[in-house]
Amino acid sequence: MLRAFKLAHYKFALIPQSTIRMPAFNKGNVLRGAFGSSLRKLVCSMDKKTSCDFCILEEKCAYTLIFNPSDISSAKRLKNVPRGYVLKPPLEKETEYNAQSPLSFEMILIGDRINYLPYVIVTFHELGRFGIGLNRGRFRLNNISILKNSEAISIYDAASNTVKNIIMSITGTEILEYAENIDHNRITLQFLTPTRIKYNPTGEKGKSEVVRVPEFHHIIRRLRDRINALSVTYCGSPLDIDFKGIAERAMKVKTKEANIRWIDMKRKSRTQPVQHDQSGFVGKITYEGVLKEFLPLIVLGEYVHMGEDAVFGNGWYRIE
Repeated sequence: MLRAFKLAHYKFALIPQSTIRMPAFNKGNVLRGAFGSSLRKLVCSMDKKTSCDFCILEEKCAYTLIFNPSDISSAKRLKNVPRGYVLKPPLEKETEYNAQSPLSFEMILIGDRINYLPYVIVTFHELGRFGIGLNRGRFRLNNISILKNSEAISIYDAASNTVKNIIMSITGTEILEYAENIDHNRITLQFLTPTRIKYNPTGEKGKSEVVRVPEFHHIIRRLRDRINALSVTYCGSPLDIDFKGIAERAMKVKTKEANIRWIDMKRKSRTQPVQHDQSGFVGKITYEGVLKEFLPLIVLGEYVHMGEDAVFGNGWYRIE
């Protein structure tokens, strides 16, 4: 099912040189916006007000390929190309960070986007000079670790500003092996950040509805589609599954217990005078049924998230 898939998991530690003020929630929005702005400053050869659509270097530009991909997949079903990375923001509600309280976050790079790690590192290194957060607090990049199987290996030496060439990707085969060791009849998911998914019960155009308390098949449908899109775009191969059948079988898995609440959130667009709805559910939900064939998708979903705005850190859950 996932044998072509791979990803790499990193943790970045930033040491503030002055106080950095962040929102109590939506830290992923701030991190992603700052990352995109800094990356474009580094690599863009055009006037910053000029759209990437008019740039002759668009197909080879690191900003486009990492932050704003388009037309990089030949799959006709992919209307919206997913980003090849996921930010996992700090979950604490702290609003101020300083030298005694560093700012850390995690980042997932998927498939061939792992090769763009040097651009990511340089971007955050340079971002430290311009600042981040609500007050543009400056920082220095203190450490980067690569994470796998509860192991963290430092790959960045701040003193010499050098990066160790350590490749420790997580493969689809390893995801499948891990899934074999999970309970095949009962699972509890804890949603850590607002998760916003939609389901179209009739299949009619324009009839999709926002799901407030997810049934199991809602989860599997969204994971199936997101992971397949990522696999096609960045790992060179679609999922080898029965797309319709897996959704139908997921409907047989029942909700045993749900402790879910809804969080209302908005995000201001940096490029348009509009607000995007990032509202979603958080909390715990337990499912029971024959789970074995679904577990690889669920395990991989811990890394790549699910639903809308996953790249910002939304739709982040953990298996308990």
